[in-house]
Amino acid sequence: MASELPTRGTKRKSDDHEHPPREIKPDPAGVYDATLNPLHLADLSEKLKILPVPEDGDTLEETAAKLCELAKVVSEGNSVALWTGLQLSSSPHARDPETMAKAQMTPQELTQYEAWQAVRQGREVGGPEGGSSGGLPAGVMRAFDWDANLAPMPGAQSEKRFRQRAAAMDVIWDHQCATPEHAVWLTFHMVEALPLVKAVTKVMNVKRHFGENDPYPGLTGMEVAELETVRKIVSVAERNRTRELERIRRLTRSINDAAATIRTRLQVLERS
Repeated sequence: MASELPTRGTKRKSDDHEHPPREIKPDPAGVYDATLNPLHLADLSEKLKILPVPEDGDTLEETAAKLCELAKVVSEGNSVALWTGLQLSSSPHARDPETMAKAQMTPQELTQYEAWQAVRQGREVGGPEGGSSGGLPAGVMRAFDWDANLAPMPGAQSEKRFRQRAAAMDVIWDHQCATPEHAVWLTFHMVEALPLVKAVTKVMNVKRHFGENDPYPGLTGMEVAELETVRKIVSVAERNRTRELERIRRLTRSINDAAATIRTRLQVLERS
């Protein structure tokens, strides 16, 4: 997929002479790495020229000129999505389940979730004592007694919610086989951890929904951006071509009809 959709970076042969002092080397596949240091990224942004894309209403000449420039991007192994400024694609972040879930979290849930994530990734948050503004000291989660901490289900209609929270508890405590009864006990007796459990539940729900409804499974965000961009460019160009060809056909018929009418005068004069 990487060789077909070069979404990791950009290069343009025609621009190499513009910034000779600093060289940015591509990888063996001829594609620039998107994880360049800030200086290299600044240099790359100077070279990047956002190309215009075909628009509905463009003439054949305008459409052809734009397509030729975009075809050069493809021929040089670059990303059409990047060279058009991602203007025809959805944001890559729009496909990130965690980002989508965070947008649904309350401030307290988000604070606890980010603190928990930071600890999982080995970072310190809020100094040596940790931050407790979200109700849960960063990196501190008291032990859970899986044998004793059980409470009966308040009602059958709540089972789905508590089952989802139990799955989140397995993730948080690195455990297996948490039950809805564990989640019920936590909800009423360990309320300081409830925002984190709710936050992780939201992330898991979004991931599950995303996996079941993802129209592009297996593609990265940038690969989807490339796919969407190319599809829209080709679609608009085809509409312009069809419209202009129909206009040419109408004009051709009009010319033929008018010429036929004029020829009748010629025929009359030739017979006289």
